Amino acid sequence: MIRLVQRRPAALAALAVLATSLSTTLLVTAATASTTYRPTHLVHFDAGTYTGYKFNGTGGITASKTATLPRGSSASTSLGTPITSHPGNWLLITNGVWAGYYIRESNRTYLPFTRLRVVSFAAGTHTGYKFNASGTVIAHKTYSLARASSAHAGTQALIGSSTSYLSIVDGVWAGYWVPIGSGVGLRYPPLGAGRLTLSSVVSGLDQPLYVTNAGDVSGRLFVVERTGLVRVVSGGVLQSTAFLDLTAKVSCCTGERGLLGLAFHPSFATNLRLFADYTDSTGDIIVAEYTANATRTSASAATERVILRINHRTYANHNGGWIGFGPDGYLYIATGDGGGGGDPLGNGQNKNSLLGKVLRIDVNGAQPYAIPPSNPFASGGGAKEVWAYGLRNPWRDSFDRERRDLYIGDVGQSAYEEIDRAGPGIRGQNYGWNVMEGFSCYNATTCATSGKTLPIAAYAHGSGDSIGCAVTGGYIYRGAAQPALQGQYILGDYCTGRIWTLYQDENVANLVAQGQFAVNISSFGEGENGEIYLTDLGGTLYRVMVKP
Repeated sequence: MIRLVQRRPAALAALAVLATSLSTTLLVTAATASTTYRPTHLVHFDAGTYTGYKFNGTGGITASKTATLPRGSSASTSLGTPITSHPGNWLLITNGVWAGYYIRESNRTYLPFTRLRVVSFAAGTHTGYKFNASGTVIAHKTYSLARASSAHAGTQALIGSSTSYLSIVDGVWAGYWVPIGSGVGLRYPPLGAGRLTLSSVVSGLDQPLYVTNAGDVSGRLFVVERTGLVRVVSGGVLQSTAFLDLTAKVSCCTGERGLLGLAFHPSFATNLRLFADYTDSTGDIIVAEYTANATRTSASAATERVILRINHRTYANHNGGWIGFGPDGYLYIATGDGGGGGDPLGNGQNKNSLLGKVLRIDVNGAQPYAIPPSNPFASGGGAKEVWAYGLRNPWRDSFDRERRDLYIGDVGQSAYEEIDRAGPGIRGQNYGWNVMEGFSCYNATTCATSGKTLPIAAYAHGSGDSIGCAVTGGYIYRGAAQPALQGQYILGDYCTGRIWTLYQDENVANLVAQGQFAVNISSFGEGENGEIYLTDLGGTLYRVMVKP
């Protein structure tokens, strides 16, 4: 098998949902997926106890009701709380704040809204969203506050229906979604089974393994071909001239070798820097930097500066290959365990080895790179570059551009495929290989799970690998064009062409089958606008779409 894209993990997304409106009795409604408010937002409640509050015209509480649901409910009742002055305003969304109205993270706690309230924000990075009259996001801005501020009068918002009952539960207020940081249980409604389809963008590619964007407002897609070229898709058209040609440097295509990864520097638009991950003629893993021309239309292999070489000469498989910049500005590098079956080199649990890991380095510091001081072993106890360990072959990983979580698709051995996750700043995680495979012990009847981080999702191969044999990690959808996909983590299996979405509720992940497609899923990728793409090793680039 050209599991070239070494079995990748099942996916999983941090997701969010609901809250509701009450009249004389608690009303519970069916959820709709959206990152934005809906003037008549339908919501869903799980079994549990909820409290609703009635407000007067100034936002004061005039009454409350508590009700217990013995089971989940999906009665089709709308909230009916339109935000009349909402269109065109910028609303700030960050860690439990929506339009300046604070939602605490514990169950059934609240701070009642008020009309036209000027709000304050803590120091940190915040994102504002601009909506149209139908509640669709039409623009957003992200910026950082060096210190707490209360001068953001522009975040005022008017809630027009002040006599409705509003139910507040688990960080959700009146059905209007708010993100509240890593790992907190806000949920999007899961996407129904069989809702996804693939739309062809371009064909004629040579073993495409990855697709990404440059973050330079060009709207271009950059497709990595295993044999050594980086191709450009602009305006839906595959350009005839390669953006970068590394065919003379790349060893392809024995085992799982080749040009495997590509990452543009966050400031690529101005500093012209980009990075590639490939295997050379010896089989070693090379991470190198290149410089694009002034017009950003090409980069030359002659500009190469090798920043990291990792010995990988014993076996031709399990090279990893994903590289990407995190929200912290550091470069993350995923490496396989060195190959063979069952980790014969013992790299997965060896903290001093750079194989079977996620590495983190600072390419903006000293050459060839600097060690971020917050790396878990920066002061000893393991290799300084190591950020996480216990991985078999993390084929495709991604950062959630909104919540900043790192999702890792780790290809399994012969029984299970897994998706791992680390919240922002979480470091030094041991994901278990080769003691564990998925949630199970590997090649043993018992194993010690203490000190190991279990996957957020896994799936079994099935009889004769009928379900899958090599997970391809994907992305959480954060685009605006497909509201039903919001917050869904999309993943697939290279061997069977199956695709799932991942719905997470309080750290319990549920994979939703979206179908089996006639493709070898070598990678997913994210466009600049948040749309999700898929590369088929057979030569086609697809866009992942919700069926009409």
